[in-house]
Amino acid sequence: MNNKILETKNITKSFGTLKALDNVSFNLYEGKIHGLLGENGAGKSSLMNVLSGLYHPEKGSIYIKNQKYKISNPDFASKLGIGMVHQEFRLVESFSIKDNLTLSRSNIYIDNFKTAYKKYSEIFALNVREDEAVSNLSVGEKQKIEIMKLIFNNSNIMLLDEPTAVLTPQETLQLKNSLVTLAKEDMKTIVLITHKLKEIREFTEIVSVLRNGKMVSNDLLTQEVSNNQLINLMMGKVKKSQINKNNEIGDIKLEVKSVTSKDPVNNIKKLDDINFQIRSGEILGLAGVSGNGQVELANLIAGIEKNFEGKIIINNNDVSNKGVKSRKKLNLSYIPENRLGVGLAPGVSVLDNSIVKDYFQTKLGPHLSKNRTVKYLENLINQFSIKAPNPKAEISTLSGGNMQKLLMGRELIGNPDVIIASQPTRGLDVNAVEAIHNLLITQRNKGSAIFLISEDLDELFKLSHKLLVIYEGKVIKSFSTSESDIESIGLAMAGIGE
Repeated sequence: MNNKILETKNITKSFGTLKALDNVSFNLYEGKIHGLLGENGAGKSSLMNVLSGLYHPEKGSIYIKNQKYKISNPDFASKLGIGMVHQEFRLVESFSIKDNLTLSRSNIYIDNFKTAYKKYSEIFALNVREDEAVSNLSVGEKQKIEIMKLIFNNSNIMLLDEPTAVLTPQETLQLKNSLVTLAKEDMKTIVLITHKLKEIREFTEIVSVLRNGKMVSNDLLTQEVSNNQLINLMMGKVKKSQINKNNEIGDIKLEVKSVTSKDPVNNIKKLDDINFQIRSGEILGLAGVSGNGQVELANLIAGIEKNFEGKIIINNNDVSNKGVKSRKKLNLSYIPENRLGVGLAPGVSVLDNSIVKDYFQTKLGPHLSKNRTVKYLENLINQFSIKAPNPKAEISTLSGGNMQKLLMGRELIGNPDVIIASQPTRGLDVNAVEAIHNLLITQRNKGSAIFLISEDLDELFKLSHKLLVIYEGKVIKSFSTSESDIESIGLAMAGIGE
C-alpha cells in the first residue's frame, strides 16, 4: 500500500484507571475507504475522537503526510483536513441546509455554493432545496447533510462513526455508492467505524481491528480476510465458564409473542417479530451489539414502553395493554442497564433509593415509618452484602458494585417470578461481577425465570441455558450454550448468516 496520508504511533488514552486506547498504531491511505472494526467499548470512537481533536492522548504521535502534529482541538483538526460525523447529529435544526453547510470559517464553496450543492446533492441522492430548514428533514437526509458538511469544510479525511445506524437498507446502499464516488473522484480518505461485518465487506477496501483498546490487526485487505478471521480478531477467545445448569426447569413464566415496534419519528422497525418463552428456573440470554433493540425490548417487557404490536404474557396473564404497576403485581422485576438515572435516582439518599419499589411495606398509616424504612435497608444491606457509609448518604457515593447490589437487592428481595436483567455487570470489577452472578444463580435456583441481556459473551455462556442473538431488532439465531461456538454467535451478532 502507498500514499499514506495519516499515521498514529503508540496512541494511549486513559479515563481514570480504564485504558481506552493502549499503544494504538493506525494507518490511513489517500482515496481509500477504511473499516475500523470492534465491539462496543473496543476504543473505536476514542481513537477517532483523538484524531478529531476532542480527546488528548497521554502518549503517542500523529503524522499527516509524514509531518508530526499535536491536534489540540477540533478546529485545528479541521484545518488539517480531518472531520468527523458523530453518532448524534450536530446540526442547527432551525437553520436552513445552506446555513448549516456554510457555518464553518473553512468553507470552500461559499462563492459557488449552488454549483457545489447541486453536485453533492446528486452524489448523495438528496432531493431537497438548499433553503429547507433542517428540522423538516428525515433522519436519513440529516445524515447526508452531516457528511456534506465535511466536504464543504474541505475535510480530506472523513471519520464516520456508525453512519448507517439510523438508515434504512435502501439509504445504506445509497450511502455506500456515495462514499465510493467520493473516494474515487475527490480522493477522500474515509473511515467507517462499525461493528457490522456486512458493511465492512460492502463498503471498505482496508480494515483494522480494535479489541479492548488495542489494535490487534492493521492494514488488512478486506477481500483477503475471512469473516471468521475478523470475528476471532474482534472478540478473541471466550471462556466457557462452567456453572451447573441441571437445575429444575418449571412452567412458562414469560412469553413474548410476535412483538414488533417502530420508531415514531422515522417509522423504522426497532423490534421485528420477536418471539420467545422463559420457564421457571431458566436463564435465557440475549446477545447482540449495543443498539440493536435490546433497550427497547427490555423497556417493553417491563411496561415502560407501550407502543408496540404483539403480546406480553406474565404468569399466564396478558399484560400487553397494562403498565409497570400491573407487571410488578405479577412479580416481575426489572434491572435496567442504566443503573444511575433509570434504576437509581441520583442526588437521592441510599435509604430513599432502597424503598422505591416496595415503599408501601414501610408505611405506617398514610406516612412512611422511619424505623421500618431503616430496617428495610438494613435487611437489604445484610442480605446482599452492600457496603454503604450511612442511610442518608447520597447514592452516588457508593461504588459501582454496591450501587448495582443495592439495585438488584431491591428488585430481588421479594423472590420475583420473572427478572429482566439488562447489562447487570457492566463496568464492575471482578469481585462485584462474581457477586452479581451469584445473586442471579440463587434466584434461578429459587425458580425465577431470568431474561439476561448482555454484551459480555463470557457472562452469557456462563449463566444462560439458551442464547438468542438480536440484530437490527430481529432475533436471527437461537443457540444452546452447551452446544454453540463463539464463531457462530459472533457472526450472527455481526449480521452474517441471517
